[in-house]
Amino acid sequence: MPKTDDFLYQQLAGKLEKLIEKGIYAVGDKLPSVRELHLEHHVSISTALQVYMQLEKKGWITARERSGYYVQYPQQRRLQLPAISTPGSAPSTVQVNEKVQRIRDGRRYKNVIPLDAAAPPNELFPLNKLHKALLHSVRAHRSLCVNYSDLNGYEPLRKVIARSTLSWKQTINPADIIITNGCMEAISLCLRAVAKPGDTIAIESPTFFGLLMTIESLGMKALEIPTDPVSGISLEKLEQAFRKKQVKACLLISNYNNPLGSCMPAAAKKALAQLLHKYQLPLIEDDAFGELHHGPDRPATIKAFDRDGWVLHCSSFSKWLAPGYRLGWVMPGRYFARVEQLKFMTTFSTGLLPQLAVHSYLEQQRPDLHLKQLRQALALQTQQMAQAIQQYFPADTQLTCPEGAFNMWVVCSKKTDTWELHRQAEAHRISIMPGTLFTSRQQYKHCMRISAALPWNDDLARAVQTVGKLIRRINN
Repeated sequence: MPKTDDFLYQQLAGKLEKLIEKGIYAVGDKLPSVRELHLEHHVSISTALQVYMQLEKKGWITARERSGYYVQYPQQRRLQLPAISTPGSAPSTVQVNEKVQRIRDGRRYKNVIPLDAAAPPNELFPLNKLHKALLHSVRAHRSLCVNYSDLNGYEPLRKVIARSTLSWKQTINPADIIITNGCMEAISLCLRAVAKPGDTIAIESPTFFGLLMTIESLGMKALEIPTDPVSGISLEKLEQAFRKKQVKACLLISNYNNPLGSCMPAAAKKALAQLLHKYQLPLIEDDAFGELHHGPDRPATIKAFDRDGWVLHCSSFSKWLAPGYRLGWVMPGRYFARVEQLKFMTTFSTGLLPQLAVHSYLEQQRPDLHLKQLRQALALQTQQMAQAIQQYFPADTQLTCPEGAFNMWVVCSKKTDTWELHRQAEAHRISIMPGTLFTSRQQYKHCMRISAALPWNDDLARAVQTVGKLIRRINN
């Protein structure tokens, strides 16, 4: 007959699980250490470890290196995932600029609670260290600061970026990189390099409205490709478009799509790189969110599998270091000369002082430690937002569960008009992003993007609760 002690860890794990279910230990709270559990409950160290292994196995907690155990939101309790998108199979004219302008014009209230925040807040950035780096740059490069930058950017900064690609299949040299005014300039330059007005660009569905605005402003069309909320764009449907010669190029956010949060598996990225080689088509890769993975490993880029320069890789420091510095970069591959020429014709060069400051920070400080803290914060905030949406929104709501960055795609009942929801939420000083901003077609009217970029607090909780009430009112 087994001893009661044999099941002691299960009993103690069950008690802790009930405390978590009741909210006594909330998402993000730190649990007692193994030693504290051992002393408080008079169990052995091995039993205390079994308790936490049991809770971790069931998804209630997560271990952080050298920090302890923390409560998390179990995957199995989350809302249903949205289905794979099913956009039309024909190219369409993009018309989102006017909608985005309506959103901007409507921001007439102060002290709005931004459930659509586009970047983490200042408190999650290393402001003091950045300021020191800026002052150091001014002192060290007093005369250089007011000069034009090199057309392709400050070479020492390009060397640092090149070093970050050491794990890629091919060698990236500083001379392969052009510094830009944020990731959006890089994308705009690339689109102009690979296509002309009237051409069709393959995109994910849904995708970031900023990409759609750029396609629209350049007089191009979009072909939306079905996209899975977890694994990203359908390679089968994309290859069909390649085979039919429907598109001139592709524009994808392969890591943590905005707004879905999807992330293509490495095998799919490799397969896509092979398709680009097979069909001799360029792909513009927006990797602005790649550094914001919640797990231990950074996801691969499509560029890492690029054999012969068909991938034009774009990224920036905006989402994880300094949004206001407007520093991005592009690795244009075989289109380098054309992108370089377009850069010269438009902005000529990127401001030197921000480049000097970021280079000083990256070389003199510990960006890895900052990124670790930022990733942990965003992972926690995403779980807290998901839990609140499940608590306050109607039961038939569907929600993505991104494993990086902070964008969440919310699918409501078909009766929900998220433009009307946006209007009513704005009256309560709450901002959301209606789903029709993220498409070139008339779809996603019952969807919206919500951001988990901000640290969780009572104001955010009340805002989510208010939006949930408004949804019910609209649906009734």
